[in-house]
Amino acid sequence: MGGMDRDVIVIGAGLAGLAAADRLVWAGHHVTVLEARDRLGGRVWTDLSGPRPVDLGAEWLGAEGAVYDILVQGRAQLRPAQGERFRRAPDGWENLRDLPQVTAALIARAERAARAGDDPTLAGALEACCADLADREAREELLAYVEGFHAADPVRLSLRWLAEVEKTQPAEASELRAVEGAGRVVSALAGSIEGRCDLRLNRVVSEVRWKAGEVEVVTVGADGSHDRHRAQAAVITVPLPMLPAIRFQPALDGKLAAGDLLAMGRAVKVVLRFRTAFWREIAPLDRMLFLFGGAPPFPVWWTHVDPEVPQITGWAGGPPAAAVDGTGPGRLAELAVASLADSLALGHADVLHQLEGFHHHDWNGDPFSMGAYTWVTAGGLHAHRTLAAPLARTLYFAGEATCGAGYNATMEGAIMSGRRAAREVD
Repeated sequence: MGGMDRDVIVIGAGLAGLAAADRLVWAGHHVTVLEARDRLGGRVWTDLSGPRPVDLGAEWLGAEGAVYDILVQGRAQLRPAQGERFRRAPDGWENLRDLPQVTAALIARAERAARAGDDPTLAGALEACCADLADREAREELLAYVEGFHAADPVRLSLRWLAEVEKTQPAEASELRAVEGAGRVVSALAGSIEGRCDLRLNRVVSEVRWKAGEVEVVTVGADGSHDRHRAQAAVITVPLPMLPAIRFQPALDGKLAAGDLLAMGRAVKVVLRFRTAFWREIAPLDRMLFLFGGAPPFPVWWTHVDPEVPQITGWAGGPPAAAVDGTGPGRLAELAVASLADSLALGHADVLHQLEGFHHHDWNGDPFSMGAYTWVTAGGLHAHRTLAAPLARTLYFAGEATCGAGYNATMEGAIMSGRRAAREVD
């Protein structure tokens, strides 16, 4: 394939790609980063066009780990979640402060009831162990939780993986948000490689030709032009659905088979900006962090990092997200207002009158993500290991889908995987 242009090519400039490039540059490698989008960050994207930062993608982080360290070192303002979980009930509002304990207990029961060595689906396991009428409410809460938080389908979701995640990375482990937005992580990583590597945006990778010690990557530019980039190794960090979209020669049949045991979760996130935080006038919602159980299509809402800011986020994950998949922004805003009004037991016109802004990005229809984040299907507990394994000391793989121990689907997992792949190159 001729002479080498660079030591290492990194495909994708999301958190995994930026983290890999950072470590590779500091280790003395010559690095080219190829990114299909016209921006950095992948599924981490903070919209700065309005009066306040709006996280269109990933938002929540833990109080320790790589993401936390990067933000603290960059002097970002971090705030813990404030408020309580409520659910709309026929006679008012129900406080769900015990929700984590309820769901954890049911998962533990299902896991104990499953036969050793088996990995049933969550839905199948619940049917086998916990189908009694007395468990109905707990089942409904758990199924809604895995659809929302994990963006997963309980009919296919691995019980063993869910149990592992809930022990290592439950929802409560991500309790912080950055006031300036999660995009601060992107800017910090980008700043560390600025001027130290060859960073090329608007480069869609169409083909990767490789053999031991040599890689040639073919990209298509925004103007339709084709470029070829050569190196001794490549780190592939694209989202899971993008892997089959790239033509590898030789093919990556084993990787694709492992990828079939994972699934890309579907999610729809909308952010509504109002004149006032009028929901705080509804007792006891002045203490609200999350609100569950409203009308479709958005069964989950959460408040801004500063509870007094008149901004609220609507969320639909897993199968419920399909109801609004591909809906245009105008219609989606209408549906969001109606859903919020129902969730708050207010009139549609009263909520609409307060609306000042609407923010949304269609991650499911985005050609460079095709979804939100990954989850594991029954039988796929160890598939990430096959996805992450290097090939011939030439191709290396990173991204949240390659993480185990419950770190897939997280910003933390993306950065950890990029750093792991960079170490493997060394």
